[in-house]
Amino acid sequence: MEKVRILLVGIGGYAATHLNPLLDGKRPDAEIVGCVDPYPTACRRLEEVKALGVPMYADMEDFFADGHTADLAVITTPIHLHARQMKLALAHGCHVMLEKPLCGDVRDIPSMRDARDRADKYVGIGYQWSHSEAIQALKKDIMSGLYGKPVLLKTIVLWPRDRTYYGRGSGWAGKLRAADGSLILDSVANNATAHYLHNILYVLGQTVETSTTPLSVRASLWRANAIENYDTCCFDLKLNCGGRGLFIVSHAIDRTLHPVFDYEFEKGRVLFDEGANTYGGRTIRGVLEDGTEKDYGDPFAGETNKLFRAIDAVKDRRVRPLCGIEAATPHAIVIAEAQKNPIHDFPAEVVHENAKGTGVYVEGLYESLRAAYDEGRFWEGL
Repeated sequence: MEKVRILLVGIGGYAATHLNPLLDGKRPDAEIVGCVDPYPTACRRLEEVKALGVPMYADMEDFFADGHTADLAVITTPIHLHARQMKLALAHGCHVMLEKPLCGDVRDIPSMRDARDRADKYVGIGYQWSHSEAIQALKKDIMSGLYGKPVLLKTIVLWPRDRTYYGRGSGWAGKLRAADGSLILDSVANNATAHYLHNILYVLGQTVETSTTPLSVRASLWRANAIENYDTCCFDLKLNCGGRGLFIVSHAIDRTLHPVFDYEFEKGRVLFDEGANTYGGRTIRGVLEDGTEKDYGDPFAGETNKLFRAIDAVKDRRVRPLCGIEAATPHAIVIAEAQKNPIHDFPAEVVHENAKGTGVYVEGLYESLRAAYDEGRFWEGL
């Protein structure tokens, strides 16, 4: 067939993950036929895009109104735009690869599903771990019963973020709502660390294309930065497939702890520590009760898999999404349920400017969160 025609909706920041392999010829069977971004100067390769003569627009509607068409829309935009832009792309005959999270408002999910079903198009959601060979192999073993029933799946990620992070883009970072009132719910759990919350739910899904759902969500939400939403949280999830999920993350710390997880099952456990040699570094390691070990590999490998799978789906309708709307929905549900809880401000006396003078951190928070993770307990605050 002819080249797959791709519309890139968003070309700055993280969108480079999709732009770069296309510009670098990693998929010679695909071409960029349009770009949509109201702030295109944020794209580091903007001049290369212009040199190709690719039409550039500030809004998706204008791209289609000018008579352009595409086979695949790759949407990498602020959270509150996801539902509208996905439905618009589908209405114009595009398959869709939509970056995570699914949307800002769970009330949009039924109409998103309906739009996909009416269009009969591929819709993939960009949780890259779900598209990795490592996670797919692990999920297959969990579905087969190799590890038995889940007991406690816990994750911790501590990533410092400064004022530049919260001031990026069009000013939606850390916001609860956009100017028009639409929900954003941007937070540490719904953006930078969303992958690791989603993964707890995804690996326990009964099929490749689904995730488990929470029966209940207990949440502790805290804030040190001058933002509307929380920058630190702990979620304790009671899961419908049995067991608990424990999720502990923060941007208000002075030291980095890259993703660590410990998934405990009745017949073994699965371990990962990105930032240390413990458990083999960037390798997921399974340990069964009889001492047998399994090396699943690096879940960060194959960052382009989600884009390339979407391109493949345009060419072959038998290609199904590894992570579509159904698989991404439970994460959105957890975020919505957690958001019903109050957001607490850390006491002023423990909030300090960092050494570079670029942001704040909370004294003793790193140690407190790490202790809660190690002990497998719900963290309620300092």
